[in-house]
Amino acid sequence: MRYPVRVLVGALLAVALLFVPSGVVHAADAEPWSGDWMMSFGMLKLKQDGTTLTGTYGNQGQFSIEGTVDGSKATFRYTEGNISSTGAWELQPSGHAFRGHLVMGNGGRKDWHGWRADPSAKKGKAKSKGLWLTSLGLMELKAKGKRAEGRFALRGGSTFSGDFSGRHLELQYQVLRGGQAWFDFAKDGKTFAGAASDHGASGWFGWEGRKADEYKRHAKLKPGKQVAGSTENLLTYQVHAPKGWRRGTKYPCILILHGSNMNSDAYVNTLAKAFPTLAERYIILGINGERPSHIGKPKARSGAPAKGSAPAFNYTYVNFVGKSTFKGFPGTDKESPALVSDAMTELAKVYGISRYFVGGHSQGGYLTYSLLMNYPEQIAGAFPIAGAVIFQCEPSAYDNAPLRAAQRATPLAIVHAKNDPVVGFGSSRYAHELFREEGWSAHRLFAPDQGAHMFARMPLVEVMAWLESVAGEDLELNLASAEASAAAKDWAHVLAVVAHAESRPDAAKFKHSITGLRGMAEQAAQAGAARFGPLVAANADPAWIDELLVYRESFAHAAAAADVMKAFEALRAEHDKGADAAYQAARNCFNQRDQDGGYAKYQEIVDQYYASRRYRSVKRWIAERK
Repeated sequence: MRYPVRVLVGALLAVALLFVPSGVVHAADAEPWSGDWMMSFGMLKLKQDGTTLTGTYGNQGQFSIEGTVDGSKATFRYTEGNISSTGAWELQPSGHAFRGHLVMGNGGRKDWHGWRADPSAKKGKAKSKGLWLTSLGLMELKAKGKRAEGRFALRGGSTFSGDFSGRHLELQYQVLRGGQAWFDFAKDGKTFAGAASDHGASGWFGWEGRKADEYKRHAKLKPGKQVAGSTENLLTYQVHAPKGWRRGTKYPCILILHGSNMNSDAYVNTLAKAFPTLAERYIILGINGERPSHIGKPKARSGAPAKGSAPAFNYTYVNFVGKSTFKGFPGTDKESPALVSDAMTELAKVYGISRYFVGGHSQGGYLTYSLLMNYPEQIAGAFPIAGAVIFQCEPSAYDNAPLRAAQRATPLAIVHAKNDPVVGFGSSRYAHELFREEGWSAHRLFAPDQGAHMFARMPLVEVMAWLESVAGEDLELNLASAEASAAAKDWAHVLAVVAHAESRPDAAKFKHSITGLRGMAEQAAQAGAARFGPLVAANADPAWIDELLVYRESFAHAAAAADVMKAFEALRAEHDKGADAAYQAARNCFNQRDQDGGYAKYQEIVDQYYASRRYRSVKRWIAERK
């Protein structure tokens, strides 16, 4: 098995910026820095004497710290053996947390934060039941007496349990190695602040939360309106229903996946308003990533976020290997692709969704490729926007024949503005060439000259029209589009539509049209098969390769071309070995700044391994150099 080269990012390693809960007052202690602190890198004991600060760091108190206090700020020098570093902290208004950094001797800088429980939180009673948006995702908390238990979103619902002492909760959680944590709930019941530490780890990280009643499980659809909800695996979402929606009706759905540090609220709202014709034909759904980067500040009288303080989220997928031939790390099987797939199954039943067209922007585009490659049976069509393909989602990473067939039967529209300053257009051009070489039955690149990195400026109406023309629910319209394509000799589109039509339960109703269209495509394929069959078999020179590749794009899925395609794939497998070796040699040359040597290896691929998957990309790179 092959292993990804990326290092697993532990599910609980992100250090959150501590949010100050309402109802917690500033510490009135004249020496507010004194006491025991739980820190990013272990335990800290501090003693403040006026403006002088001294202390020890380490779980055994083996390292020394000395510094100076100036109000809520402190500067310090940290000594570990013969190594000294400097840093600064700032006490938060609660008096029970600080944020800061450490500057090491080599100039490196690290965040260094600390937390301690509020003694006053052991009085009173916590208002804790319900849904909370936290640093580690949506959390569902149940309490009975002093006992508490619940789940949070990581890995589809990690669990915890613990006991209250007033508004203070001590708990144990189970996710990967598990760990311990504590929360101090605010008096008004709208927020909590605390810290946690994985079992076996020396450091702590912040864990904050706010009441999140707006994410009610399976929110009811409202015609022409957008509502928020949550799934059984604690993913949050926004969903907009067409104005004509009625309970019991089925609609296709556009699932739009957000960019990094964004949210589905903005994407669903923008899509519905910028493309009203789509909003009238589809349920528009946006599913948030399970990892919040900002939870938002609550309103004075509601758990919903205050105006201008919307939550933001991120997906996880970098280490997800899914159904590929790569072997993953523990815990990565429940990253965003698996969680979103589960949510899609669930919400299809809840809202009567007939089929999904899945698209994502930027980070969501990366996730779209992962969903397409690992769960193609759930997707009627995919449209990644301004994203890229990570290596474990490339078509060559999959060897299961039924899965590969399902992947290639799913129409793919790659969307990317050529002037994108954030994610370079080259990433989608590479993806376009990659999937084209893999013989996708329906595949198209939409590349407007303008649009930058703004998904609302992309031609999404045209994108959806093309996807629907291949895989829509109205076979009469699908076949009409295929007839127009036949007149234009776009045989790849004809064959993709026919294959879709033949798989539909109402295919018999349109048998005559389906048979006629397939007959025309097969007849067109026969002439090329008669010509290219002997050329591939003889393989005397590369003069035929460019025309054969064009023929392959049109007729790879035609029965008349099957023998030619089989012979070509055998030759391609042979050429791929030599091309891969030459490509790696070229990379080595470039790493050594030997441009001429690198391009010479590229030319070797063009001249000797022209049937390989790398041929057309390498040929383009050579032309672009000139």
